[in-house]
Amino acid sequence: MAIPFYDFPSSPILIIGALGIAVAIAVFFVSYQKYFNSPLNKELAVKKKALIKEQKELNERLEKIKQDLKNL
Repeated sequence: MAIPFYDFPSSPILIIGALGIAVAIAVFFVSYQKYFNSPLNKELAVKKKALIKEQKELNERLEKIKQDLKNL
């Protein structure tokens, strides 16, 4: 009894298709990284503005607490 195995065909169409899939995945990955790290990304700009505003508010609260501690 022989153990059956799959003989992978060496067809150029299969090789070109596999390379095409690999290139498509690489392009998707690179474009995804470039988009989310782009300065033109509106979501990133809105998030940055919100974080800067929150930082200013926290700094103001910290200064107020420091003043209150000095006044004690």
